[in-house]
Amino acid sequence: MKRIFILFGALALAIGSQAQMNQHSNYIGFNIGGGMNTLMYSPADGTWNPKLGFLGELKYMHFFGKHFGMGIGVQFDYSRSGATYDWTQNADNAISLTHPANNLVYYPHAGFNDWQETQTMMSVNVPIELYWRAPMGERWFFLFGLGAQLDFPLKSDFKADDGSYSVTGYFPATNVEYHDLPDYGFTTYKADESGDIENIKKMGVSIIADLGFNYALTNHWGFYFGLYGGYGITNLLDGTVSTPLLNAPDVTTATTTAGPLVSDYNGVFNSNQIDELHRLNVGAKIGINFGWDCHSTKGDDNAGALVPYDNNGNNNGNNTYTNPDDEAAAAAQAAEEAAAREARCNARRMNNPDLAAAMANIDADLAEAEQAANESGSASAKEAVAAAKAAAADAKAAHKNGKYCKAYDLFNEAYGDIADSYAADARECAGKKNSSEASQAADDAVLYAEASHKDGLDCAMAASRNAKINSDIACGADRGNRGNNAYNDPNFANNLANEAIAMANQTGSKPALTDGKDAAGKAYRGNLPESYAAAAKSFAESGEACAVKNNNAEAKAAVKEAKQYAAEAAEAARMGNTAAAYRAAVMSRDAAQRACGMENKPAEKPADRAQLQNLLDDINATVNFDFAQTDPKFDEKTDRAINAICKAMAADRNLKVVVTGHTDNVGSEEVNMKYGKDRAEVLKALMVKRGAPAANITTVSKGESEPIVENDTEEHRYMNRRAVITLK
Repeated sequence: MKRIFILFGALALAIGSQAQMNQHSNYIGFNIGGGMNTLMYSPADGTWNPKLGFLGELKYMHFFGKHFGMGIGVQFDYSRSGATYDWTQNADNAISLTHPANNLVYYPHAGFNDWQETQTMMSVNVPIELYWRAPMGERWFFLFGLGAQLDFPLKSDFKADDGSYSVTGYFPATNVEYHDLPDYGFTTYKADESGDIENIKKMGVSIIADLGFNYALTNHWGFYFGLYGGYGITNLLDGTVSTPLLNAPDVTTATTTAGPLVSDYNGVFNSNQIDELHRLNVGAKIGINFGWDCHSTKGDDNAGALVPYDNNGNNNGNNTYTNPDDEAAAAAQAAEEAAAREARCNARRMNNPDLAAAMANIDADLAEAEQAANESGSASAKEAVAAAKAAAADAKAAHKNGKYCKAYDLFNEAYGDIADSYAADARECAGKKNSSEASQAADDAVLYAEASHKDGLDCAMAASRNAKINSDIACGADRGNRGNNAYNDPNFANNLANEAIAMANQTGSKPALTDGKDAAGKAYRGNLPESYAAAAKSFAESGEACAVKNNNAEAKAAVKEAKQYAAEAAEAARMGNTAAAYRAAVMSRDAAQRACGMENKPAEKPADRAQLQNLLDDINATVNFDFAQTDPKFDEKTDRAINAICKAMAADRNLKVVVTGHTDNVGSEEVNMKYGKDRAEVLKALMVKRGAPAANITTVSKGESEPIVENDTEEHRYMNRRAVITLK
């Protein structure tokens, strides 16, 4: 059993290293598991010992929608339990007998010495459960089941594993107790008893529960692992047998030549030791399943079109008809399909969480954007806010009339305009200041504003928030305390940690690399002040490595400055001052760059864009992904090309790229947009580690909308799961 659990655990870890989930409405699967599959009871004179057992089940599940379903199955269960007895029967309660040889009265005494019995029960069960599932990606979902189960016992038996029991005769007249008179049954018997259990009902009822995870190995085959539990609410004993656990010998008619009389041992369940018996199952199980859908509408938006009409049923001008009836029929069909597409889109968008979030937050977001535009005084920002208001008003009207698809697109447009307004604010503020920090924040705000028009609504809302953060930084004191609060965004900590790691790799400083990774880990856990402090320390260590190599007074002075700022960042982190920790980390970075000769280092010549574009054209279709989001796949040629691009971006700070993530068509549009963005961020992080400036890389997602091949095989779906680099 131990080896089985080890094997199950290794398999779960191996498969658990991947991600994503494809959901179906029907599943049929086979599971095996084990644990405390035992029988619960309370012996009158002994102790109960639970034992391990196992089960196997064949189950069918049907889901009525995204979350709820039900299932029924058939299960084989092997339950085991045990009892231990160590006691002697009181003489006052014994039966008075007469010895046949001398007619003396005596009392037979019965006793147990560490007597251990194991009971087993095999049963066929029929579980019926209600299920709730929660998607966790394209190929994962969490599953919880609760229900009842009919238990049909097949075979039950017992076996004495260890210990002994004895019968003795006590003669009151002589005050002597005889232990070794085998002719009369007065002797000791070792643990070799076994037999069937007769006192069990033919059917019981249990309440059951399942808790686990389902993972799709392919589009139809899946893997399940989780926990199960169950308790029998009915008493399995039928009460037809209720004899003493041990019957003492009746020697009233025995003779010395009749041979020994062996005491009758009945087994715990067949005796009067217990009157209640319940099942208890708690353990883990794994299994394989096959999923399918009875009907599918995904991917059928363009199916069945007979003629080249557009979405509104208009002829595109590329086709002529000799029969007017044919043209009219084709136009009617195209219009009907357009209406069906709109209905499907409205159905998908109706309960969209991003659409609900936009409806709930748009007024507050517009008010903040308008306030920021008034504070900066930017005419462009005010125009963008006015456009956002108009789009939001149209979106609300569309939503009210049930045009959810149109409302989604209009809210997307509104949040793009909001991001544009914040970018204009940031440019306005940066133009009034002589600050590299404000200029960098303004550039970042522009990048986020550009990204807001390229993805779905969720990305547009996120891009507008990031543009606002950078606008607050660029405007600083002009925004009151909002400029300080901007540094509480994990994006800044992640970017700074990645810069620290990239500098450590360039300088070859192992301490700097260790602290850079520490900064990244703290950023991931949300410890932003400590992340900034760790990044500042990493920058200082990278600068020190450069100073040792350069060995000049300018580098040494810059390192001293970097260390001073690192100390300030550590003190700010200790005090919980996020803004001060961030600013000190940035100053430490700038000083370290001076020590390494990186600060404002001009490119020897501008990057050859044509040459770089040729490199990008070679690798765009070869940076692919398995199901794991953190594991891009590419060959040596692509690896060298990415290195060349990162090196060119490090040398020419005017060179900027866009990384676009793509997915296959497995899963919903919303989930695929998220995974496309994740893949773009993975490739961006790889480029930053290789020296490319994070601020010069914009990430967007196209989801499943731009496949390069049909999603009809696993190989083709793998080709579509990709990240593409393009020059801006």
